[in-house]
Amino acid sequence: MTMYISATFKELTRKRVFLVTLILTLVFLVLFAFGVRELAGVVGQNQASPAERLMNGMVLMVLGLFFAQFLAAFFVLFSSMGTVTGEQENGLLLAVAARPLPRWKLYLAKWLGHAVWIAVYSAVLFVSVVWTVHSLAGLPLLAADLLRGFALFIWMPLLLLTLAMLGSVYLPMLGNGICAALLYGFALFCGLVEGITTYEGSHPALDKLILLTGLLLPTDSVYRRSLYEAMGGADWAGLAVADMGPFSMPSVPSNAFLLYTVGYAAVLLLLGCRAFSRKDL
Repeated sequence: MTMYISATFKELTRKRVFLVTLILTLVFLVLFAFGVRELAGVVGQNQASPAERLMNGMVLMVLGLFFAQFLAAFFVLFSSMGTVTGEQENGLLLAVAARPLPRWKLYLAKWLGHAVWIAVYSAVLFVSVVWTVHSLAGLPLLAADLLRGFALFIWMPLLLLTLAMLGSVYLPMLGNGICAALLYGFALFCGLVEGITTYEGSHPALDKLILLTGLLLPTDSVYRRSLYEAMGGADWAGLAVADMGPFSMPSVPSNAFLLYTVGYAAVLLLLGCRAFSRKDL
């Protein structure tokens, strides 16, 4: 497995999109830190109350993690959309599959190789955003809450990776990337619409659509639970996301839903292993 993890990293670093992703991520983190520092300075000059400073810090945390999960998702899409079909087209997959290793193990090894580096990238994003808000805006945070939010924040792109790799068995590289991006975007859109319904009131048909979208691709639901945990759960999270328009959080995914996402990922991995074992190379 170590060999495949190392090979996956070498493959990622050879792609120009990897370098572009790192540069844009660095630009985002620098601009975000600059913006947080400037806003914290303005709040300090206006002698805002402790409650106002707390609220401002929580809002900055919500916005920072929102764009961080957006970056993590697109890193997944660009790095994994051609895992099977793309390597099949350039002949690399045939050379790798010729080794005396069951195909399902090869598929899992590729998933694990991508998962390690995606988890590292997501961890850097999460820690950078949280540290920036905590140190510059003075937002008080608890280690236990951050640990739960951190684990769920990493789990979100791994779910998207599982879906993208399954799609790469059946679809060409570009088609798989477009399909996965549209599904992710639709799930994100439904989450934003659900936030707007906080003011306008919900509709039964809209609630069913949001529920079905969450079951089809639970990435946005996992992200919202991650944000809820990182912000302190029921003690503080409601303060920051109750009046933020599309970023509001009218409902929080339950523990049962998180267990569903584990089964969801397991089923997609099983389907991917089975489809890859039967694929004509």
